[in-house]
Amino acid sequence: MIPASRIIPPGDRWIALCWAMLCLCSLAILWSVTEPIRGAYLVQEAGVVKSVFYRQVVWVLLGWAAMLVASRIRLRTLENISMPAMLGMLTLLLVLLVLGTKISGSRRWLMLGPIRMQPAEFAKITFILATAHLLSDNPEQGPRPLTVITTLGLMLVHMVLIMREPDLGTSLVFLAVWVGMVFWYGIPGILLIGAGSAVVSAVIMFISESVLGRQPWPWGIYLLLLIGVLALVPLAIPARISLLVLNVASGLGIPFLWDKLRGYQQERILTFFDPMRDQFGTGYQAIQSKVAIGSGGLLGKHYLQGTQKGLAFLPERHTDFIFSVVGEELGLIGCLFLLALFLVIILRGLETAVSARQPFWGFVAVGIVSYFTFHVVVNVAITIGLMPVTGLPLPGLSYGGSNLLTSSLLVGVLLNISSRSFDV
Repeated sequence: MIPASRIIPPGDRWIALCWAMLCLCSLAILWSVTEPIRGAYLVQEAGVVKSVFYRQVVWVLLGWAAMLVASRIRLRTLENISMPAMLGMLTLLLVLLVLGTKISGSRRWLMLGPIRMQPAEFAKITFILATAHLLSDNPEQGPRPLTVITTLGLMLVHMVLIMREPDLGTSLVFLAVWVGMVFWYGIPGILLIGAGSAVVSAVIMFISESVLGRQPWPWGIYLLLLIGVLALVPLAIPARISLLVLNVASGLGIPFLWDKLRGYQQERILTFFDPMRDQFGTGYQAIQSKVAIGSGGLLGKHYLQGTQKGLAFLPERHTDFIFSVVGEELGLIGCLFLLALFLVIILRGLETAVSARQPFWGFVAVGIVSYFTFHVVVNVAITIGLMPVTGLPLPGLSYGGSNLLTSSLLVGVLLNISSRSFDV
């Protein structure tokens, strides 16, 4: 008989409980996904589809074991190996571009016998640890621009390598994690305002060029308004000039970046603005997802009774669009229940960051919270049609070993920090 203390992780019990419930919900949903409704026509053979559920059972068990290990490892050890581990993972990402297995036009996986591993997922862990190590160095000196620039460079290197696979959704996770950790670091508010205005400039330029068909006037109006605001705001002249240059550069860089995207990525973004542009092609996933969620109503069609799922109208229903299955079969109530589990993990994670006794611990906790927040917000936004389809899994729920192991390890580290920060 295995003692309960060996299978129950230390630390925040609410985080552990919510993560366990998410993993169990994943198995229940995947069982439903692999079960057709009565009389439904199966696109895939039942044996192959059902194996998705059984493989996920194995990944859940391995993920729980990984979480237990991460919850008990010495945090000083994690800090000491953070930089070498990150460099090793960057090397692996470089190797992946040459030796990776190409599936559906992307080199995202390394084959280890029968196991398919996605290095970009595990790179999220090493990036969080390395960034936390750099930001927590000499905290008594306060925020230093050179440190921010160094971490920015590391983030861009990760993004470039992963976009070369290509994997736009995963690359954006690194940006979100970096923003969260640098914000916690305490960068001046003017930098956040500048970054926000640059994003607005880029979005307006994109709409002007790609959606409206090379109509530059909206971006021109934005720049005129920006110049007017900068003239009224009490800022030093160098700061005003820097903000203006940043906005101009971000706007003019959009056409160049747009040309660098793959054709299917461009179509996904354009279809987001006009779903009926290609309703049987790139817009099909988003349309079917909204149909599934909308048809679920308040209480859903009941477990195992989803027609969009059962009749195979909903693509990627076991991975990126698993939340749509929840909406169809369990309705708004089921969706809110799952989101509440994620919210507890995020809020308790923030409390862990605030209570952390060491700067490194706090930065790691913030990085983990940023990771989960971005994944959940973006995945749910995609399924309800608020964002373009980018292919981002829902942690703990979507089928896939690499993401489940990564998320479980991060939850374990968060539990580790909470167990050393305060008694729960």
